[in-house]
Amino acid sequence: MGRLGTRAALVAGMGLFLLGCEAQNQNAAEAPAEAPAAAEEQAAAAPAAPAAAAYVIQGGTLIDGNGGAPVANSAIVVEGNQITAVGINGEVAVPEGAEIIDATGKFVLPGLIDAKANWNWHYGEPYIAWGVTSAMVSGGRNNAGQALRDVINAGMLEGPRLFMTNVGIAGAGPNNDKEDEYLPGAGDRIVSSVEQAVAHVQAMHEADADFITFANGDGAVDIHAAAVAEAQRLGMAVVFRSMGPQVRAREVCAMGDGIVYVHTGNVGTQIAVDEAAWATYIGLPPDAYSDMDPAKVQPMVEQLLACNAYLEPDMMAAQRGFHRNWARVQQENETFYSDAALMAYYPQWPASGVLENVKDPALYLTPEQLDVRTRGFANMMVFLKAYADAGGKIVAASDTPQSPPGIGMHQEMTSFVEDIGMTPMQAIQAGTSWVADGFLLEDLGRIEAGKLADIIIVNADPTVDILNLRQIDTVMKDGVIQDRSYDPNYGGSLFNNNAFNDDRDLVEGLDWVAALKDATWRPNARNGGWGQTGGIDSRIAPTPAIEKLVPYTIPRGTADTQVTITGFNFVEGSKVLVEGQEVPATITSRTEITATVPASALANVGLIDIVVQNPEPVHSHVWGDTSNTAHVLVPLETTKILSADHW
Repeated sequence: MGRLGTRAALVAGMGLFLLGCEAQNQNAAEAPAEAPAAAEEQAAAAPAAPAAAAYVIQGGTLIDGNGGAPVANSAIVVEGNQITAVGINGEVAVPEGAEIIDATGKFVLPGLIDAKANWNWHYGEPYIAWGVTSAMVSGGRNNAGQALRDVINAGMLEGPRLFMTNVGIAGAGPNNDKEDEYLPGAGDRIVSSVEQAVAHVQAMHEADADFITFANGDGAVDIHAAAVAEAQRLGMAVVFRSMGPQVRAREVCAMGDGIVYVHTGNVGTQIAVDEAAWATYIGLPPDAYSDMDPAKVQPMVEQLLACNAYLEPDMMAAQRGFHRNWARVQQENETFYSDAALMAYYPQWPASGVLENVKDPALYLTPEQLDVRTRGFANMMVFLKAYADAGGKIVAASDTPQSPPGIGMHQEMTSFVEDIGMTPMQAIQAGTSWVADGFLLEDLGRIEAGKLADIIIVNADPTVDILNLRQIDTVMKDGVIQDRSYDPNYGGSLFNNNAFNDDRDLVEGLDWVAALKDATWRPNARNGGWGQTGGIDSRIAPTPAIEKLVPYTIPRGTADTQVTITGFNFVEGSKVLVEGQEVPATITSRTEITATVPASALANVGLIDIVVQNPEPVHSHVWGDTSNTAHVLVPLETTKILSADHW
């Protein structure tokens, strides 16, 4: 079955997919590196049962996320999607008809929360399989991110709770003159004034973005500070990738309290012996820490503590290869991507990219570079340990696709213990309550009455050995026990542009379009001459291309809707195909077509494929008769979307 046929089948079955399901409890592998479910076990899995109205998890040792001593023989009552009571087993009232989950000898924790997930559709099941029940998507996914978030939250698709930044803010450079060349589906808008920055924050708030991301530190301090102030005034969490060169940790700290610092805000450049030597360093590796001045560590720790900074080091991404047990990480990743059921739908390109990403640094660094980075990593661990020891909060993030989804969170938390020297309890908080605090998620991160019922049960004590956190027995999200197996027909690709990699452009192939334009587009041509293409009435057709489509978001259930396609090489015989079927279209000019997307194509959520096809004979069969693909995004009718001024 082709890609369109597969997508149509997925759309048709989506309404039944995982609705009200309760999965069988499936023990995790004993060895930490082993995948959570084998293909042969999945084939024999029983059909999912309806969710119970109430559960009581009895007898387990509770690690509630607050950092206190674990509580033996606990009882947790879950009614609907909420935790309604927590206490000692035998002292907590059991609701009539509640299903009892015997956790005797096991350990009960909050579901894990990934502080930085650059989201892609194929991550949904692995996150759940590894007990990650929420993910912060700090790389903007525009309306497509909002659409996928709402579909998962509506129970139509398995995956963690997604919290979206929608569209991030990027600085305009040292001279404040970078142009904003944003395209729908891209991640960030470049802002060059306080007014633009504040208006963007307001637009994201109105479009129901969950938090605001500042994508870099390459902008004026006053512009960023105004946007941070507006976000905090609106009650939105703030994430800052403050790598510089103008804005780094010290500057962000002065902007406000409680901000999450991606890659720790490039702190290493501001505690160096020679800060001027690192003034333009914006790289992710910890090289700047190689020049760390021990006398500057404690003052920086105290400054960041004073503004309640949440440091996100992204160990699996930015410091890869220098961890104490890196060989284990490499083996875990190999095992993860060898699961046949997962790889039945998981794109090969990003899988191979992760495996390439974890090769030994000695293979790609010179001896001099290796020495700098080795010293930098060791010093960075010293700084992070000092921050944790002083009471600072460090948050765990997999930074997918730099690491595998789901297990990448475990690898990060393990590195917190093995490399930084944090305690297992601190690492657990780094993956639960501290992330919730940093992102202002009052309903998550802890097991307490009134919180949402995101809970994991593991078979061994993770406070003794953080690797025990991988021995997962049960995952509950939103009060529903999750299926931890991999379904080869997983439907997440409904919101994926490209089945082969991580591309998310709503108009695909723009590099191809640029090359085609250079080779074939003659804007002033009227008649082609012998064997050449000419005007809109040309008898010999050039290859068409799509550069823009408006509107690109049309809610589910909308009636027939007209869209405007902008591009070039359109002729009188050009056809517009929506999901492979020709639709009514008017060729307005060589650069514009209006077409009608039928209501039938808007009846289900997902992405709709649109291409332009020119009639034979075409001028060049090297380029072909069909354009690149553009997409119309179809979200739930309740999903809030960005206005045209802000996509």
